[in-house]
Amino acid sequence: FINNYIKMSKKLILFIYLLGLISLINTADIDVSKTYQTIKGFGGMNHPDWIADLTTDQVNKAFKNGDGDLGFSILRLPVSENTGNWAKCVNSAKTAQSLGALVFASPWNPPASMSEQFSGGGRSGKRLKHDKYGDYAQHLNNFVKYMKENGVELYAISIQNEPDYAHDWTWWTSEECANFAANYANQIECKVMSCETFQYNKQYYNDILGNSKASANIALFGTHFYGTQRGQMDFPALENDPRDIWMTEVYVPNSSSDADTWPEAVEVAVNIHNGLVIGGMNAYVWWYIRRSYGPMKENGNISKRGYMMAHFSKYVRPGAVRVDCTESPSNGVYLSAYKNTDGTIAIVAINNSNQNSQQTFNIKGANISSVTRYQTSQGENLAKSNVDAANGSFSATINSQSVSTFVIS
Repeated sequence: FINNYIKMSKKLILFIYLLGLISLINTADIDVSKTYQTIKGFGGMNHPDWIADLTTDQVNKAFKNGDGDLGFSILRLPVSENTGNWAKCVNSAKTAQSLGALVFASPWNPPASMSEQFSGGGRSGKRLKHDKYGDYAQHLNNFVKYMKENGVELYAISIQNEPDYAHDWTWWTSEECANFAANYANQIECKVMSCETFQYNKQYYNDILGNSKASANIALFGTHFYGTQRGQMDFPALENDPRDIWMTEVYVPNSSSDADTWPEAVEVAVNIHNGLVIGGMNAYVWWYIRRSYGPMKENGNISKRGYMMAHFSKYVRPGAVRVDCTESPSNGVYLSAYKNTDGTIAIVAINNSNQNSQQTFNIKGANISSVTRYQTSQGENLAKSNVDAANGSFSATINSQSVSTFVIS
């Protein structure tokens, strides 16, 4: 009796152990027939008014998509209040555009003659004089024309950078932004982007949506993600609107750490994931392209934060459509999937936990001929390997504190 009891106990323990192993193998379903937003691209800022211009080699590394490149496809420029500074933006913008990048611009301040000091409504500082809105529209339009005359066709120009966090630049209330959009934005010979709020301040967008004239003159919406939490990124009023939503500036998680600090850099990938999956963003644009805390270090090398962006920018190409995917099959693991215009499918898998995750991917509505994996961990940067697949499915270990992009043909 005792021997039989021991044998049964061992079998039960083995069964429980095997059941535990099975439970650790997570399954994600990808349905390419169920689609969401179209991706315009990924990119960053070049601000030659404030820091040294990007070199030609750095522009090439940022906007080409070969080995050792970032694969960016969007460049953001400043609209200086000083027209004498406009020439500083031209060369890098022309090079980026020749490589296929979309170029858009953001103003921080109007010319000094159009601004005034004020105090009220809990704010004090600089604002655009209310009788200078027409002049300001002409100022923005002049930048559009200048860039075009010098070989750069702007995709869009925004009304104001961070109107709600303007301690060092120009304040705008949400009502002022909507007023300008309604009555002056149509004078600008370019797509006009909404004001780009500091922390996805919904009032600024609701005021535009609630004003038919303002809404008619806005071609796309822009926002920044400073301190914006995952739940705050969801905004159905804009996500259900046919126009694009662009995340046009952020650095994550800080500007004090070196961009190669690991695993801190994984937070960049998580932020991009949340913006695309939770916020339905069509584009994701970093702050300075080249900075100690940016995607490119001051020496021109791609940083760990840059490789986090590259997991999206190199393999989720402009025109890709986000498709349905099990988003978080286990704690700390985040998945998203995209169908590119060439028919390939890119799955970005982020493991921000301290445990490896055994992951199975089931692809519905697509036949798999090959799967190529690119993995970044503390000791790897886009390390390339092949993954076996059969019957529309493949499996892989998503290592702790790592990011992998699976490109499926």
